Formats: sequence, structure tokens, C-alpha cells
Amino acid sequence: MDTSNLSGSHRGIADAETAISIRDFNLWYGDFQALKGINLEIPRNRATAFIGPSGCGKSTLLRTFNRMCDFVESVRTEGTIEFDGKDIFQMDANALRVYVGMVFQHPNPFPMSIRENILYGPRRQRRVSKAEGDEICERCLTRAALWDEVKDKLDKSGLGLSGGQQQRLCIARALATDPEILLMDEPTSALDPISTSMVEQLMGELAVDHTVVVVTHNMQQATRVADKTAFFYLGELVEEGPTRELFGNPRQQRTQEYLSGRFS
Repeated sequence: MDTSNLSGSHRGIADAETAISIRDFNLWYGDFQALKGINLEIPRNRATAFIGPSGCGKSTLLRTFNRMCDFVESVRTEGTIEFDGKDIFQMDANALRVYVGMVFQHPNPFPMSIRENILYGPRRQRRVSKAEGDEICERCLTRAALWDEVKDKLDKSGLGLSGGQQQRLCIARALATDPEILLMDEPTSALDPISTSMVEQLMGELAVDHTVVVVTHNMQQATRVADKTAFFYLGELVEEGPTRELFGNPRQQRTQEYLSGRFS
């Protein structure tokens, strides 16, 4: 797997402030157009939130960033999505997913030990020594605020953890390949308030040196964690901008109606 064209060494080629650039992007599932003419810049090392009603296309766009759309036979796309100046549809999809990690709505630890969950990605890339594996486990679990809770049971099944712990394990697993971008699709919707608060804090900490893109139905969550917010409706990007500006002074009527709860 050639990952050389994705390394940080080429960053001078693209806008240093932009991690993902979407231009005139359209996506169809068969005859249904799910995304319509999307133009958006995702800032580097910031948290960006996608908001909007169910079925508006926000999760579809998020999942396109690491080519999950490839698994749907009826999908057709037009336009470009670039990661660090490289067209993602011209990249090797497996190499792309090393650098664009994903955390899903429901925790999905693999049916194996906590250690094996963390090392799954790195071991698919290369041979990992015991010493390196130990370092990866401690570093990633620490970053996911889980190390102190599981350091004495790394060989126990990840399925034995609580829901909130499982989601943090999935975040740690995503971090193990050292991704530049972390995608999070409603990562707290299945969690209790305490676990939700912990994951939100993690998002803020991770956005210091990762690009975080989160889909959320929780508008309060967007205001807490996101530097930038994009509002989608019926497959269109209606409005985007700094989170405080979008929530405090939305320019579009549809945005105003959605944020005020008057959306029909």
C-alpha cells in the first residue's frame, strides 16, 4: 500500500489552512440525488460540525471523505473532494482511510481484546513490535481518556466495557494509525450525559492537532465543540461559517428557522 502521497511532507502543495476542499460536489444513489453542488472548505486542526435535519445529506458527505460511498454500488459522484491538495477519488482507498479515521454513531469495538482493538490498524500497515505496541496502546488510550480505566485489563475483551468506554476505545483505535483527519458521525447520540461530556471534551483536545469533522443533531453540542458549522437541507449546503456567527446571526432564512425550532 503506497501512502507516500498522503504524508505530511507534501503539505506545502495545498492551502496550509485547509484540510479538505469540496468543489461542485454532487452525489447520487441511483436516481436520487443526495448531495447537490456542495462547495466547502474544512479548516485544518479545527473542529467542524455538520448540522441539519435527518436525511439532509450531512452523514453522506462525511462518509464520502474516507470513501465509504465505494461500498454502495449505486453511488455516482461528480465534482472534487481534495485532501491536502490530492483528489481523494484518485487515491488508494485503503491508504486514504489510514489518514482519515472514522468513529460511528454506535460504539463498535471489534470482538477482541482492548489491546488488539488498538493495534488492529497499525498491524495492517506494518509489523509492530511488542514495545511499539505497548507505546501505541498507552498513547492512544491516554489521548482517549481511557488509559487509567483499562490499563490493567488490556487483554480483556473490548465488548466488556461500558457504552461510553467502548466509544472512547473506538476513538483510541481510530487514533492508532495517526490520522490527520478524524470523522465522527453522531458519536454521542447513544451515550449517557457523563460519557457525552467526556467525548465532547476529547473532540476539543483532538482538534488541537487533528482536523475533526462531526455530524450532530445536537445544536448545543455544535456550539460547544465546533469552530466552524455547516447547515445542510435537502442535500444542499445552505450556510456555513464560524459557529458563533452562524448561531448568533444566521444569514439565511432556512438556517434561522432551523435554529429557532420553527423548521417545517
